[in-house]
Amino acid sequence: MKKVFYDGNCPICNREIELYKKLNKNKSVKWYNVYTDTKALKIINKSREECLKAFHVIDGDKIYKETDAFFILWKDIKYFKILYYLFNYKLFKKFLNIFYKMYARYRYKKLYIKNEALNEKNP
Repeated sequence: MKKVFYDGNCPICNREIELYKKLNKNKSVKWYNVYTDTKALKIINKSREECLKAFHVIDGDKIYKETDAFFILWKDIKYFKILYYLFNYKLFKKFLNIFYKMYARYRYKKLYIKNEALNEKNP
């Protein structure tokens, strides 16, 4: 069973995760909101800040993050498998990873640095 670690404080992230949950009919994924679930941090053995800065997936004994995490998740999600097969090439992955890192940095700053929401919420 895959384990997904996402930022439950991010509206866009939540919408995306809700779609994944809805499409994951075989229940092959366990979902962890790292914004509120401190037990999740023990499972992944990472800091809250690390988990809020990037999307993570555990598959077996391996931890994936950023776009690699999406690719691993997409393999199990109906309708998203096509994205896995379309974009799972070195050139596409490189471009998507650059885009993801830019967006993730912007999202983290907007949610946590400017608003200081991370400091207001007890871990």
